[in-house]
Amino acid sequence: MAASSRKFQLLWLALALVSGAVACDPNVVIGARRLLGNGGSDETGGTAETAGVGAVSGSGPAVSGSGGVAGDLASGGSMSDAGMPTVGTAGEAGAGGQPDDGLIFFADQDDGTKSLKQWDSGADDDSGGYYADPAQPNPSYSVEQHHSGEGSAKIIIDTSTAKDQISRLYRRIETPSAYYIAWFYLAEDHTPESWWSIFLFRAVKDRNFSIDLWSVDLVKTAQDTLSVVVFDHANNKTLDVPSHPAVPVKQWFQIQAFLEQKAGQPSQLTLWLDGVQFLSLQNTTAVPVNQPLYWVIGNGAGKLTPGRSTVFIDDAQIATSFVRP
Repeated sequence: MAASSRKFQLLWLALALVSGAVACDPNVVIGARRLLGNGGSDETGGTAETAGVGAVSGSGPAVSGSGGVAGDLASGGSMSDAGMPTVGTAGEAGAGGQPDDGLIFFADQDDGTKSLKQWDSGADDDSGGYYADPAQPNPSYSVEQHHSGEGSAKIIIDTSTAKDQISRLYRRIETPSAYYIAWFYLAEDHTPESWWSIFLFRAVKDRNFSIDLWSVDLVKTAQDTLSVVVFDHANNKTLDVPSHPAVPVKQWFQIQAFLEQKAGQPSQLTLWLDGVQFLSLQNTTAVPVNQPLYWVIGNGAGKLTPGRSTVFIDDAQIATSFVRP
């Protein structure tokens, strides 16, 4: 899907809502994964030695990671999303963002390693990880901001070159229905010229091709505040959010999604901002058959003003019940 077509789809929304249209994330395959099995540093989340080195085929120069995946450039992919995994199974989380017995996955960056090692946990190497464009720093552990405990994931991109830039965390989806929750902190206010995405679901056919399904994008309103829209990639259209909820800057906020899916059958997707529902899709896009799904969060954008963007993420969870903010 060309970014220009998505921009055209958004012109109507831009007139009423935004000063810049939202465009499609052109990176369609998850990027080279950085392993932290042997630990990591405060600022990088893992070093080249602990990450492993592997060439990423079909998309350009070598990228550090545990076995890269080729970006499908013909489908709009890029080297940044060159390295996604394969398949897996998912339970319940308690109030206030704290996990309980029903927890499927939890990453608060407070496991004592001062790294992003929690994202690498799982039954196999493809259970989760993180990646970034070669020109961007890896997601890293930071004590600058934290929703709970002492640390969070710090994710920086620089769009000054006007190129699409990506830096993200990801987990494989291993249950037919679950809640996906994360806390975000935007260090700066930005006006997106084309697109700015922080939360999405993606299907992976193989190590050469993946498909974005839905993404939560940030847009500027006519009142010069940030709000959210959802881009439906399968139907190449932006789903307006009538309530236009305000997204704060320099303040933690929670995005939560409930996804019920079964390969080849219509899905259900419901989304909340700080516990308030802003969109519910019934009988929406069927997820592809034999294509593992991934939950992906982080920082990805086309041209932003100002160009350098920092997002902190904390208390990410996958659970079988709603998690109150």
